[in-house]
Amino acid sequence: MQISPWLGLALLLVSALLSHGREPEFPEDLAHLPPSPGLPDLLTLNDGSRITNKATWPRRRSELIPPLLHYQYGHLPPRPDRITARVDRVREHRSGLGTEEWITLVIGSERNLEMRILAYVPKTPGPHPVIIEEKGSLGRSRSAPLFLENNYLFIEYARGDLAPDKRGHLGPAQKAYPGFDWAMLAVWAWGGMRVVDYLEERPDVDHDRIAITGHSRGGKAALLAGALDERIDLVVPCQSGAGGAGSSRILGPGAESIGMNDKPNWYHPRILLFAENEAHLPFDQHFLKALVAPRALLCLESSDDLFANPVGTRATSEAAMPVFQLHGRRHHNGLIFRRGGHSYSDEDWQTLLEFAEFVFFERPPPAGRSFWQSPAPLFPKERKKRESSFVTVGAPGNPPDEHRPRVGAHGAVGHTFEISKHQVSNAEYSEFLNAVARRADPHGLYNPRMRIRRLPSPSVTSGFQYAPDPETSHLAVTCLTWFDAIRYCNWLHGGDTERGAYEISPSSKVGPRHRDAKYFLPSENEWYKAAYYDPGKKNYARFHRNVGGLLSLSTSKLRSEKWHNSPWGMAGIDHPVWDWTESHAGTQFRCVRSNSWFQGNNRQAAGRFYSNPELELGNLGFRVARTLIESR
Repeated sequence: MQISPWLGLALLLVSALLSHGREPEFPEDLAHLPPSPGLPDLLTLNDGSRITNKATWPRRRSELIPPLLHYQYGHLPPRPDRITARVDRVREHRSGLGTEEWITLVIGSERNLEMRILAYVPKTPGPHPVIIEEKGSLGRSRSAPLFLENNYLFIEYARGDLAPDKRGHLGPAQKAYPGFDWAMLAVWAWGGMRVVDYLEERPDVDHDRIAITGHSRGGKAALLAGALDERIDLVVPCQSGAGGAGSSRILGPGAESIGMNDKPNWYHPRILLFAENEAHLPFDQHFLKALVAPRALLCLESSDDLFANPVGTRATSEAAMPVFQLHGRRHHNGLIFRRGGHSYSDEDWQTLLEFAEFVFFERPPPAGRSFWQSPAPLFPKERKKRESSFVTVGAPGNPPDEHRPRVGAHGAVGHTFEISKHQVSNAEYSEFLNAVARRADPHGLYNPRMRIRRLPSPSVTSGFQYAPDPETSHLAVTCLTWFDAIRYCNWLHGGDTERGAYEISPSSKVGPRHRDAKYFLPSENEWYKAAYYDPGKKNYARFHRNVGGLLSLSTSKLRSEKWHNSPWGMAGIDHPVWDWTESHAGTQFRCVRSNSWFQGNNRQAAGRFYSNPELELGNLGFRVARTLIESR
């Protein structure tokens, strides 16, 4: 990785301060944090030297923690002088496999700070390996019987006792330690570490086999706790996404970004410096994963949970792998993808148990089980065949939709334009390939994962011909980059891929849309207006009534053309394929749009989502817009 002079100077200063045991001063001005689009190298020290053996890893480990705490989580208090356990009640677990111990931990000798825990203790002899789970409320765990049956002690701790999840609210832990700037995720992680303090006093615990887990916000806290506390032997974040296992720099469609986070109390406010400026981050989430090594890490994910960024999670796990390999522990870096929604499913709990048995006791996984996986490819679903056509979007000078925090207001367009009713199909893209990539494909316009066949050309020596699969020729073409979409628009404009609507430099820098562009990628505002603005009612009430695609969940008669067609007639906005748009998000990303539903407490269309323009995914396609035919 190339290090700029400014960044190199800053890293040297950090390294010098760390060597003297002092917290470095980090820049607050992006001008002093030059962009680095790639994930920072974990095996390069701040002074530029390389780590080649595990003996020097502790030095690099000490460099990874300060920027994470300064910019993202805030600083945590040290371990308190003591933990006192008060047993409130003990009763038989309903499964008959063990007992429930309801306990209050009194944290420290001088502060009035308490946290409740619930220990499910097996009847089998100890010492027991332990699973710690961060919870919003205690009791009635669905997963406890699974672990009791396998001789695990299972503990839930009540995160809200230390910091209730309320915006603008300081919890008891933050009030007890006013000298620390820790945000809520750091408080919850600190709570997990205090459970480990308590476990040190229990003789029935196997202290070399302690795991911590959590889901969503709990997964973020579990990963932070496991990264910082080396007494934790296995760290298992489940669908933790932004601020957890998912990358901030690599964002699949629908992934939560720094700017889109609607829980500002979870993070230190300094992280907002990097909203739509993610390339300037001096770290990424692979830092947390690397801090777990050589201990064990298992990230539990769903290919369908786009908000949790499965693409970015795979990227950070891959980036952390060299650190696990440095310690000879490649198999300790696990990554599992299932299908389904945003939940800690029974399948996830079973996978956790299998991985714990594997790393704790060297018991082989079930036949055919791999603990290193990629997200399942997501492709367009079958739809009725349709003809290519355009719809006219008029009412120039319309107002934007309402302004939303962290997102802004979208939909205002000052001109009339046309937009394709459907996304560009495999058949249409095949025509493009046959026109511009028959002799060679220097720009990589074809991807073998497309539902398009590339065959030897019968008429061009060493050339190609392209044909869509007959069954899927009408479906949206996917697995293409934003640059491929731009080149397609240029070709429609005048037959040349490198100029026309947009000027593309030899280094693939794309200029702004030309004023005389005939065909172009719709901007974010153009797409939003075409999808949601009702020219008759002169408002966006259709989107508000549709709740961003909520009705698209239904397979009943409610799911009709009425709901996945826009007021103008643009079709397929509830399609699981996202559309590239022309618009920037910072310098690193391009905005993507869809009305597909992904999570019950977020309206996808109300958000501002963006992805890396180089991504080629099965759920990323595009549609084109054009000027009015009569105005040319």
